[in-house]
Amino acid sequence: MKHLLKFQDAHAPRLFFGLEEDIRIAVLKDEIVELQSRLQRTETGYLIPTISTLQQRVREMEKNEVKNGKF
Repeated sequence: MKHLLKFQDAHAPRLFFGLEEDIRIAVLKDEIVELQSRLQRTETGYLIPTISTLQQRVREMEKNEVKNGKF
């Protein structure tokens, strides 16, 4: 949860502050890290395509932020 923790309020740990899009990206990045930690050397199941799909979604969202002038 290292990506999402950047948006956590220090005084109210259940509250998160920031732009919705940034929080969504942080959650997806944390999910990617979690799924990567579950990979086995001989992985041929659903994890690799799932990770790839999430990574593509993050790239799309970040590109959209750049296009809309956030960066």
